[in-house]
Amino acid sequence: MRHIREYCKDWQKDFAEIARYLGTYLPGECRIHHVGSTAIPNMPAKDVIDVDIECPQGSMGRVVEGLSDAGYEHLGDRGIPTREAFRPQEGSRALLLHAHHLYACESGSVELRRHLAFRDYLSSRPARARWLAAAKRRAADDARTRQAYIEAKDAAYKAIVAEATEWGVTRC
Repeated sequence: MRHIREYCKDWQKDFAEIARYLGTYLPGECRIHHVGSTAIPNMPAKDVIDVDIECPQGSMGRVVEGLSDAGYEHLGDRGIPTREAFRPQEGSRALLLHAHHLYACESGSVELRRHLAFRDYLSSRPARARWLAAAKRRAADDARTRQAYIEAKDAAYKAIVAEATEWGVTRC
């Protein structure tokens, strides 16, 4: 399979290591979530851990400062309101952690709710998770480039996001 790999149980351990590291720099009321495909049992994914930091309303400045101290560069919202993106800075200890994407969202933000709904929906719906996994495998097998893979899985991904979002709304 190109562009992704089969599920790796070590992703849970890798996330825990990232969370421990981040937790020493963040305000105590923040929560650190493992999101994305690596958080879903048996889901093939790119070998990059997606991490969302959930912080209370009004605390983003302290989160940005803490992550700067942890060796992360703040990239702004990168075109997605309610979500702030970060990347490890050259030479930082953060670069020694498993490859990861790091985002911070205030509690209740649209992006945070969407990420958590995607994870929780697929984790609680094995048949839908298997359907998406099969679509991702087909896309990965057929695509010559990473961009072609992303485009090939897009319809299946959007369908699951819509289902997960609706499911998340009805749970509240």
